[in-house]
Amino acid sequence: MATRQTNKLQIPVDISRYVVVYGLQKAFAIFLYLKFHSSGKLHKDSPVFKSVMKALRISDDRTYRKHFNKLIELNWINLNESSGIYHFRGFDRLRIEYNIRSKQATTLFYKHLKILDVYLIGVMLCAEVNKQKYFWEVVVRRKLRPVANKRDATNPARVYADGPQPKYYGLGLPQIAEMFGCSKTRASQLRKKAADAGFIQTIHKFTEITRLPKPDYNIRPHMEEQFPELKGRLRFSIIVVKGVAYVLVLVQTFDEIIPKIQFKTISKFNNLVVAPQIKKAAAIRIAEAAKIAA
Repeated sequence: MATRQTNKLQIPVDISRYVVVYGLQKAFAIFLYLKFHSSGKLHKDSPVFKSVMKALRISDDRTYRKHFNKLIELNWINLNESSGIYHFRGFDRLRIEYNIRSKQATTLFYKHLKILDVYLIGVMLCAEVNKQKYFWEVVVRRKLRPVANKRDATNPARVYADGPQPKYYGLGLPQIAEMFGCSKTRASQLRKKAADAGFIQTIHKFTEITRLPKPDYNIRPHMEEQFPELKGRLRFSIIVVKGVAYVLVLVQTFDEIIPKIQFKTISKFNNLVVAPQIKKAAAIRIAEAAKIAA
């Protein structure tokens, strides 16, 4: 029987993003399962390997082998032929290999491993919203703070934002669709899955366009004809102000997204503890890749 060694793992956000971009969710689930059930290495005859398929609901051995071999190809798993020991790369090592300098990581609990694909969607959505919040509440405020010039006089720092601070943070379906390379319909489904799993909270938001003294059943088709981008986004509501009823014409804007995944700051890139030869080899590979890209 496989014995779990830990109940949670800290996963660098950019590793999660890499997995989603390259469609490695199944392989990553296997990798994480092995890390949950080991201290970083296992003998090839370990019962842990026999429990992976059942735990992750992989019914076909060929499918399992395909994803396991992908991990070996990526060098996330390495086999010592003489000892028969499989070694699973640590996330610090992967950060070195992929030149990941971001210090953001998320906490993955073992109970979420079976819905890893949804968890990774949640990670990307939460990270994007956190980036918005950090920009407006940290970066912009720092730039607004008076700073001393060479003559010790103070001047307001320049603001690099394109407009006023938003009232809330979130993502529209076009943005989510672009993030995941899918249609807006699929983006809506992905967002709902992340919300249903508790990784994000969504709050619908509306902006008032106008108020009508009485219902006008022609206003929807008229406005949608004049402004096609409003199709499917118009809402109507009745309010009473000082005893007078009005029909509010509202347009649905992008939803507010409240992150529910735990984020943690991990070690700086330059402080990662790995063998010097590994750092050197990784630096050479990264430099060569940069030359090819150029």
